[in-house]
Amino acid sequence: MQGKRGNVREGTSGLAILGMVVLVGGLVFGGAFGIPAFCRYQDRAEAENRVSVTAIQIQNTNQLIEVEKKKAEVRVAEAHGISDSQRIIDSSLTPYYLQYLAIGAQKEMAHSPNHTQIYIPVGTNGIPLVKNVDANSNDKPSEAKK
Repeated sequence: MQGKRGNVREGTSGLAILGMVVLVGGLVFGGAFGIPAFCRYQDRAEAENRVSVTAIQIQNTNQLIEVEKKKAEVRVAEAHGISDSQRIIDSSLTPYYLQYLAIGAQKEMAHSPNHTQIYIPVGTNGIPLVKNVDANSNDKPSEAKK
């Protein structure tokens, strides 16, 4: 029986060695031909991803351009509105209305506790020149020219 056992072991080790050779050969053969194919597939997938990412970036840039164009249109519309309102105000302002507003402002300032302005009525419409007066300073015309 010992002889049979010895034969079984020798046969098993031969099968194991043969299996190992086939496995190693398969890995070498697969590595030689399978890995480059995988690398080509991976390179192609990465290239397709780069194309997709670039297309998305182009779309985002185009969208930003459109947003900025719309913002510019809004600013132009606001400028036209301001221009129109200034034109309307300019056509309705008269020297008498400005004089009326100046007198109203003078009345408000006269009743203010912080009233530190002197009004000197000058001009044909009576609108005064306004000068702020600081109680701590001694401004003289000759010193102001220096």
